[in-house]
Amino acid sequence: MRKDIMVDIETLGNKIDSTIIQISAVSFDIKTGQLYETFNQVVDIAKNKRPIKVTASTLKWWLGTNAQLFSDLLNNGEYSSEDTLRNFHGWLSGITDDTKNLYLWGNGILFDNAMIRQQFESVGLSYPIFYRNDRDVRTILELASTKLGKSEKELREEIYNKELVAHDAFNDVINQVALVSHCYNVLAEETTE
Repeated sequence: MRKDIMVDIETLGNKIDSTIIQISAVSFDIKTGQLYETFNQVVDIAKNKRPIKVTASTLKWWLGTNAQLFSDLLNNGEYSSEDTLRNFHGWLSGITDDTKNLYLWGNGILFDNAMIRQQFESVGLSYPIFYRNDRDVRTILELASTKLGKSEKELREEIYNKELVAHDAFNDVINQVALVSHCYNVLAEETTE
């Protein structure tokens, strides 16, 4: 049985080995948007055994976007980045025994998914996603927007719950699930506009 997982990460940089400070994920039904199992962990970077990897532009972005959220994330973590990766790997692996039916959605598979894969491997873990099962929020959004004759921004604004704080990874996965489910139904012509 197919299992769709939406993931979002918050990081201290935009490089593949940048320190992850939050991983959030939820399993969901792509047709209905129904949410199931959740994962949400914030990192305590003081517990990291490896050096912190930061890019200056990301720090400036955080401070200019939501300094309070950034402070909250940095001060409310529980596990090291390495332990958070291990915990997430265990959670993902526990969703299903059949990895060929596990689909991981990221808001840009070359960022979230690729970074998770590389960082799993850096702590000795395999990437539990079948090589054809990485999925991209941006691609399905572009296709649905084109079909509806709307901009991606317009469609995102129609669907996203504006009461959720952006760039908190858990809130982002909730909004991204709603968006992907809507786009899926638009493309499958199960929704009329």
